[in-house]
Amino acid sequence: MKKMWLLVCWGIARFAFAGDMPRTLFIENNLARTLSTVNLETGAVHNDVATLGQIPNQILAYRDKVLALNSVPPEIMIIDASSLQVEKRVALPEGSNPYGMALVGANRVYVTLLLMDAVAVVEIREGRVAKLIPCGRAPQGIIVDGTTALVANTGGYPDYQPSTVAFIDIARDSLLTSVAVPANPQVVRKGPDWNYYVLCSGIWGGNSGQLAVINPYAPPDYAGPAVVDTLVVGGYPGDLAVLPDGMAYICDWGDHTGGFLYKVNIYSGEILHNARNPLRVGRGAMHLLWDKKNAELYISAFDQDVVQKFDVQQDRVVMTYPAGDGSQDMAIVERSDSSDPWADEVVAFSPGQPWSKIGYDFFPDNVLGPPDPDRGLNSASTTSDPAEILSLGHGGEITLAFTDNVVVDGPGVDFIIFENVFMNLWTGQPFMEAATVAVSQDGNRFVDFPYDTSSCVGLAGCHVVQSTSHPLDPQRSGADQFDLADVGMDWIRYVRITDMGDRWQEGAINGDFDLDAVVAVNSRTSISCPQAKRSPQEFNLAANYPNPFNSSTTIFFTTAAPGRAKLTVINLLGQSVATLLDQNMPAGFHRVIWDGSDGSGKAMNTGLYWAVLQFGDSVQRQKMVLVK
Repeated sequence: MKKMWLLVCWGIARFAFAGDMPRTLFIENNLARTLSTVNLETGAVHNDVATLGQIPNQILAYRDKVLALNSVPPEIMIIDASSLQVEKRVALPEGSNPYGMALVGANRVYVTLLLMDAVAVVEIREGRVAKLIPCGRAPQGIIVDGTTALVANTGGYPDYQPSTVAFIDIARDSLLTSVAVPANPQVVRKGPDWNYYVLCSGIWGGNSGQLAVINPYAPPDYAGPAVVDTLVVGGYPGDLAVLPDGMAYICDWGDHTGGFLYKVNIYSGEILHNARNPLRVGRGAMHLLWDKKNAELYISAFDQDVVQKFDVQQDRVVMTYPAGDGSQDMAIVERSDSSDPWADEVVAFSPGQPWSKIGYDFFPDNVLGPPDPDRGLNSASTTSDPAEILSLGHGGEITLAFTDNVVVDGPGVDFIIFENVFMNLWTGQPFMEAATVAVSQDGNRFVDFPYDTSSCVGLAGCHVVQSTSHPLDPQRSGADQFDLADVGMDWIRYVRITDMGDRWQEGAINGDFDLDAVVAVNSRTSISCPQAKRSPQEFNLAANYPNPFNSSTTIFFTTAAPGRAKLTVINLLGQSVATLLDQNMPAGFHRVIWDGSDGSGKAMNTGLYWAVLQFGDSVQRQKMVLVK
């Protein structure tokens, strides 16, 4: 798994560096209402380093920040992991009792509201709640898997009915379906077998803990998710970790002698340790954290005010760290490095029509950091490791940002895109997996690289990677190379990659673009960014609203100077289906309505379309989804 370089830039002209901060374990102390830190490189512990709310519930690592969720007062605290200062507070609805949270993309977080039976959609940078999604009664745990969020609805004390797992479409922020599970589900985890595992604590004091297995495409009709198995572990468990090797660990508060840890083989269904023969850990075992980088399990022991490192090979505690009063949730913030050349942040990801969901389980780690050094494309190795690539899907699109530096126009090639192609077993040749590339300074105005489909000039995914050992050497890396001089820009921060599907060569068997890495060859980390070469006819094509839409949608754009504007709608094949505007426009704000029909008035089918605006010599586009 590639290393994730976690830095953030809160504005175009301001850089935030965490210096030489080591890889750090953060611990939320519920009773002390504080944070503790453990330097995972030296083992040094510092307690009560930051003050939280009256009732803290959960913490998350967010690049070089820590998000701390408080039930009282209901809010998210955004804390700088290096300085430990509170940078921002995001208020949540009063009386909602926020309980759990999960990151959704680069700027959003979902928060379960226990007393409002809803999930709050929180925009982090804007510091606001954008929407409430009804999800079920008394939600607690939540995870995000690809384009779906799963919420554990406990059903509420004392009867815990109805107990369900809700599936939420994060593209539309709307409920898809719900699945009934045993009483009092606490958390949901994704297994390496693609099933979801739901830890159900049961009735308080009932010693009835269960592990429910949800198949996302359950037989016999494969129409949707359903519970396909239930494993009884007993006790009153509180948290679950499912490891890549198929072993699941479940923690339980335990008794006066200590905390309990249960163990289940999810592949065989064998319960190796349950409430009758538990593994013994610290008293008040409350939360689990799997450190996938070092393959280590951390356990917080609430009643003993410690965090323990648990060796999963030996099934025993190997280290105990003294924490604050009531140690509860945990999160790991990675070492910062202000000099790395790799893209640092996924700003947006819109999957296309997928042939598969390769890499979705490892997103976003698998597209940040260096390219995969382990796999070479040959007749014996025809695929790439899903832990190292992300398949965009037919027509899918991803935007990455450099947050600790900017790509600058220097000598020759300025940045390189690595795409690990798949080999066609019948022809012995790589699949063509072409994508267009656009760049931006501010994340709003994008400029497309010109391309030629016959030569593949200006496209990504056309050149087989020759060597990942020399990613900064264009002559040795292969991959696809881009020069900012081709688009007349001095510097950029954002790179947008859009899978072309079959548009580039109709009739060919083309694969989906599989992103491995984006690296800056020429970059600058200076606080003062160079000024851009700006067109005198600067413009911006904003997102249409509503999107997705049914009957009609409004397309917005602005022009800084008068000029000729042409607005067209194209389909997935790159074909123009409607021309909405083609005339001289004054400077200012403009809006155009598309009713979902082609040029002859014929209604278009449900699907993905692009609004393409040409103004002067520049082109911008926005994705639109028509739903009927």
